[in-house]
Amino acid sequence: MKKRRLTAAFMAAFMALSMTACGGKEAPAETKKAEPAAENTQEQGESEAKEESSERPYYVRPEGEISGKITVYTTMEETQQQVLSDIWKKYYPDCELEIQADSVGTLATRIRSDESCDADVVIGGMFAADGDTYHDILQPYTAACDSEQLYHDESGYYNFYDVQVMCLVVNPALRDELGVEINGYEDLLNPALEGKIILAAPDSTSSGWRQLQTILAVMGDKFDDDKGWDYIKKLIPASFSTTSSKDVYNLVSNGEYVAGLSYESSVVALINDGAPIECIYMEEGNTAMAGGAAIVKNAPNLPAAQAMVDLLTSAEFQDARAEVSAGRGSNGNCNLSGLPAEDTLGMKELDFAYLKDHKEEILNHWNELYAELN
Repeated sequence: MKKRRLTAAFMAAFMALSMTACGGKEAPAETKKAEPAAENTQEQGESEAKEESSERPYYVRPEGEISGKITVYTTMEETQQQVLSDIWKKYYPDCELEIQADSVGTLATRIRSDESCDADVVIGGMFAADGDTYHDILQPYTAACDSEQLYHDESGYYNFYDVQVMCLVVNPALRDELGVEINGYEDLLNPALEGKIILAAPDSTSSGWRQLQTILAVMGDKFDDDKGWDYIKKLIPASFSTTSSKDVYNLVSNGEYVAGLSYESSVVALINDGAPIECIYMEEGNTAMAGGAAIVKNAPNLPAAQAMVDLLTSAEFQDARAEVSAGRGSNGNCNLSGLPAEDTLGMKELDFAYLKDHKEEILNHWNELYAELN
């Protein structure tokens, strides 16, 4: 998923190989920013001296420019929040970072309904397939690292930092007590698991919406067909639905449920922290989608909000995040930290245009079935 006459030219070429763009690795040719050639040796020397005097990457605002407080609403779990906080403090020690975490549906409702809401940025739970769902509470912005990104939002509102694939989170101790195998969606229909499965509601959580997309993509003969919905009709009565994505992996980890439908990154982050759970990739297949961040309309601290989005889209942040939470980065210079390659997961392509046009219809169908079967 990844995209400078003699002395002067030699020096410029040497620098091009030595410098790293937005995070430490050379960008793929199709996504790397073009850099102008130095006009002469004197200018090259001045450029070198300037770069040596600063440790701040190009996407980081000048020292002292960002101050005050920035309020971030996010769906990120605690480990990722800490990574973001650490890098933010490294570059912007004069700007206090306040983080409030919840599901994207809850956060969006808070922004829309609370006139005193001081949110500057929403991080996570926003996807290209959402269309204009959240545009009323956001404002467009293009991040400094945009040329390095493998994913772009045509509307200009979202800047991506994460690529999400889906998984099942399983409590192995409880699974083994029941004597069942859980390798995919079909296994969740085992009668022994009835009432022992938790999922997030697709109309109020990003993980639930992504799981519904994935089920419809891999459990039918084609996306959104009757076969896929027939599976959902069987899954709903066997499952408990929550309005919080965090509940899914936390309650499986706590032993209240045997299995849940979740995001890969959240589950692997908990495993890295020692949680007694397993990340199972569905044998029927999977889907991938880039998730992003956006600046809230009338953000109280707009310069800080822009700086935050620039940081999120950098390979520096995405690599640091991957080291502790196994997140898949959207920047073409990022590392894949121990996660399976996408081409091993039976990926199915999603039609984003279809999802944009039919989201309300799909969610209404889910809600009708849920009301009927519960």
